[in-house]
Amino acid sequence: MEWVCAEFVGADLSDKRLDRRLIKTAAQLASSPGSPINEACGDWAGTQAAYRLFDNGKASPQAILAPHIQATVKRMLAVGGPVLVMQDTVFFNYGHHPKTKGIGPIGNSNGENERGLIMHNALAFTPAGVPLGLLSQKIWSRREVPEEGHQETIERLQCTPIEEKESSKWLHALRETVALEPRGVQFITVADRESDFFEFLTQATEQRARFLIRARTDRLLVPEESEGFESILDAYASANALGSLTVQIPGNGKRKARTAQVQVRVAPVTIKAPQRRGAAKASGSTEPIRVQVIAATESNPPEGQEAISWVLLTNLPVPDFDSAVRKVQWYARRWGIETWHKVLKSGCKVEDCLLETAKRLTRYLTLFSIIGVRLMHVAYLARVQPDLPATEVFSAQEIEALHVRVHHALPPAKSPSRREAVRMLGSLGGHLGRKCDGEPGMTVIWRGWISLYETVIALRAAREAGMIDSSWGLSDFLCVEPYTAREGEEQVWPRKTIRGFRRSCWISCWRDVIRRRCSIPAVCSGI
Repeated sequence: MEWVCAEFVGADLSDKRLDRRLIKTAAQLASSPGSPINEACGDWAGTQAAYRLFDNGKASPQAILAPHIQATVKRMLAVGGPVLVMQDTVFFNYGHHPKTKGIGPIGNSNGENERGLIMHNALAFTPAGVPLGLLSQKIWSRREVPEEGHQETIERLQCTPIEEKESSKWLHALRETVALEPRGVQFITVADRESDFFEFLTQATEQRARFLIRARTDRLLVPEESEGFESILDAYASANALGSLTVQIPGNGKRKARTAQVQVRVAPVTIKAPQRRGAAKASGSTEPIRVQVIAATESNPPEGQEAISWVLLTNLPVPDFDSAVRKVQWYARRWGIETWHKVLKSGCKVEDCLLETAKRLTRYLTLFSIIGVRLMHVAYLARVQPDLPATEVFSAQEIEALHVRVHHALPPAKSPSRREAVRMLGSLGGHLGRKCDGEPGMTVIWRGWISLYETVIALRAAREAGMIDSSWGLSDFLCVEPYTAREGEEQVWPRKTIRGFRRSCWISCWRDVIRRRCSIPAVCSGI
């Protein structure tokens, strides 16, 4: 897979053999996302080599991620302008694997079924929603939840410095992303309500980092600097509506996808520093923070649906309605990182991994994080730039395999567009392509990806095994054009045969070619 070599070209695990193994393992796992390690690697030697990689201390998560971050920065420079850096946290549950060591609670208790790893990421997107890559990642296991009451928990957290809290993950990611910001690119950190704590606003101000976050709670203001208002709620409720905006609300397990008509209001305010206790008081800032409040609220939601109410805080200038709309649209792109989480969990099935220790799982999750970004990048690039040639995303071998599998014919001389290639990929995964279906989603794309690479791998394996002439193209095997028997051949694989193949029959056929070392016509005669 060409993209794997390009993505990991700068890998440095302090051992050239380990560098090569990282690239080979990444290619094997990327060719079969969702498959167990042993199935993706194909044999015991490859599987054992992958196990050793994930158990090797030199293959640290930082070293695995480093070349990907370098490639991400290059992609950002090519895009230029603003880049949305989405921060979010995801929990991976390994409680159903009782032998796994080093994991911790991921819920509100120490229950055996709620144990796993926590991952916090900063994932870069274009303003149009195309993922560019990771800029920061931290994976850890949580300590056991202390047995205490609700009020005791509140008092303990109020006295704890931010550096000792789990919330410091937001500050850590912010520092790492600011350090990577190249000249000519503007980072804007976008995050949900969990990031709304005063230390985050303070650090962003000190580092001159741009942010756009959703307010978690109403806050006290400095009335003299907030047009006399004492709270955020009073400030935006009294502001005049600048206009209305239609936003797309994606579906999840609790709601259906829909559109919402929201009223947009803007209010400049100055937030008071909260009261602190104990060590937290000594380490926290007492200086107020100046922000712009952007409120996007829905007044008439559909019956049975909760009204949309986004209250956003930003240190970006918001001089007019168009600028406010742009910020609301940027925040709406935050769901992209949640889609990426779904790719990792549902598509790549990372929670099914049985590597048995937290350190191995951390390296495994880091590698699959990069693979997940690639799957999303291909799909979303086709939506934003649908008419550009697919050759910039897919290899010639992948395009040929796609076209033959879907259309049972040779690809035309002109390369298909990105949209056409992704639609073919989606059709392999079960996308029906009806008018009401829209563009292929991530679920059918990763299924199609697996189907595509089963074809590509079978082709490559047949060539390496010497079963076919290296000059033959994929169309020669599938006989999608009139085929003339070669000298010494007794039987020809007719064109109509491929049309009736089920996926299982197709794979079985190629397994027989490799295992039995027989000719293609001989295998086809038994079908």
